[in-house]
This record gives sequence, C-alpha cells and structure tokens, in this order.
Amino acid sequence: MTTEPAGYAHAYATAILRRGREPMPPAGFTPDWGDAPRRGKYYPDAAAFPLPAPASADAPLDTALRPDGDADEPFTTRLLAGLLRDSYGLLGRRLGVQANTDLAALPSYAHANWHRGTASGGGLYPCSVYWVAGPGAGVLPGVYYYAHARQAVQRLMAGDVTDRLNAAVGRSEPATQFLVIGVKFWQNAFKYNNFSYHAVSMDVGTLLQTWRLWAAGQGRRIRPVLWFDQAAVAGLLGLDPDAEALFAVVPLTWAGHDRADRADGVLPSGPVRVRHTDRERSRTRLDFDLLQRVNRSTAAAVRRPPVGALADAGAHPAPTH
Repeated sequence: MTTEPAGYAHAYATAILRRGREPMPPAGFTPDWGDAPRRGKYYPDAAAFPLPAPASADAPLDTALRPDGDADEPFTTRLLAGLLRDSYGLLGRRLGVQANTDLAALPSYAHANWHRGTASGGGLYPCSVYWVAGPGAGVLPGVYYYAHARQAVQRLMAGDVTDRLNAAVGRSEPATQFLVIGVKFWQNAFKYNNFSYHAVSMDVGTLLQTWRLWAAGQGRRIRPVLWFDQAAVAGLLGLDPDAEALFAVVPLTWAGHDRADRADGVLPSGPVRVRHTDRERSRTRLDFDLLQRVNRSTAAAVRRPPVGALADAGAHPAPTH
C-alpha cells in the first residue's frame, strides 16, 4: 500500500474490492477461537448501576421511516434505556435450527449466542457505547459505559465533562448529554484481521441507523457527528487510539436541559481522563498493519473545515472514519 498517509484509505478500499483475486494479508490466517475476546468490554472495578425500566417503544413503522417534520422531543433516562436495550442489549438466545457449524454447541450456556436489535456481521458486536452524562439526567454527571449484558451502565469517571465534548464537536449550542460510539478492534480483528476495519465501519452504520429509526418512532432525533476531535475525546475516555477508535458522537436533546445546574460534579480545569481500563480475556492479542495504518490515517484531521460550521449546519461531511 502507498506510504502517503492521505492515500491509505483509498488504497485500503481498493484492497477490499480486489480481495477476491488478490487476498489481503496475512496469508493463511486462522482465528484462535479458544482465545477469543469477549463481545463487550469488561470493567471489573467500575461500579455498575441498572438502567430504569425502559419506556415503551411501540410505534408504527411508518412513523419511524417518515418522521413528522423537524419534531425533536427531549430524551429522558427511560427513553435512553429503551434506545440502548432495543439496539444493543441482549434480547434473547439464538437456538433456532440453522446451517452454521456451531449449532451443536449452542444449547450450552458457555457457548450461547445472543441476538440484539441491531444487525452485525458475524454477530461479534464490536461497538462500545459510552454515555457522557451532564446535569439533569438523574445520575451523577460523568462518563459511563453501557454494559449490555446487564442492561446497566458502569461509571468510569465522575464529574461533568460535557464542556469537553461540546468543544470536541464544535457545538455553538451546548448539549448536556452525549452518546459516543467506539470500536475495540480486537473484538472483530481476532477473526477478520485486516478486513475488520471494513466490517466494523458497517457495524457502526447499522447501529446509528437503528438509533435513528428508534428515535424517529418516538418523535426524537439522532444527529450523529462523524467529524470531531477524536484525539481529545479518546484522551478523555482513556483509550489507546490504536486499540479502540471513536467513530461517532451523538448529542442528545434532553428533558430538563439546564446548564445552570453544572455545579454538581464539576471537574477542575486541567488534564482529566478516565482511569479505568477494561480487562482483556485473550491471552494473545495480535496487531494488523493495514488495519492500524487505515485507522491512523482516517483519524487524522486533514484539511478539516471549521467544526463549528459543520455542527451548526447539522452536516455530516466525509467523517474522520
């Protein structure tokens, strides 16, 4: 592939298109299923808080596909709980008859396969969902990770850091609540190696569209920001950008939006970051050169227009990913 950083994305896309005739490296790669990672992040030392009973999501499909004009009713914690459960929560076990080779193992709980509301290639579900909560959400302001298996959130950091999110996305009208979508590459790359960047990009798209449809059915709007200061947000979340990249920041219109309530949980100025780190189950974690190169090149801000203009217009140009 080209050595010019700006050309990696184009060269990677070309390699994806030609992989049927020119296989992508590494040649002869075989996943180590016995050393596979978890399908979500595991924070053993972070306190967990169950989300409230989700609000009813019953709505005609026509409402979700053709929402009513520019209506954007505010979210509540119960609606957020419903959005997360219906999109990325574990809704049931897959025990149906099908042609996959793992059919015989599925009845065993250790090998159980679960289904969610969002489509995913291979059922690996590599997206991480973070809730950056400001005042007015009924929880202590801070950074939370959505623990999908428990329909709960784990607090990774206490304190209102929404000013940093507003600065990273260039919003002129500050928001008090954000969802952030990241991808921990190893959760997908252990199986798909260098091909995984292509696969996880589609997973992010299916998750965002699920949120859009769900929210539209409730008279709400999901307006993801795909071009933002990824380094600043990754630093805040304490992430290694080579291991987990951030693909989207979603500001939420929130009930009881009041910036005057910021006194609860305000952090001092200066460097602030999440100190919790997730515990990896895999004993061996591999790095893949093409994946790392395309991730670094797409995360770089090249000829980036003023973010304030993008956010104010609600536009979504060529994203950082």
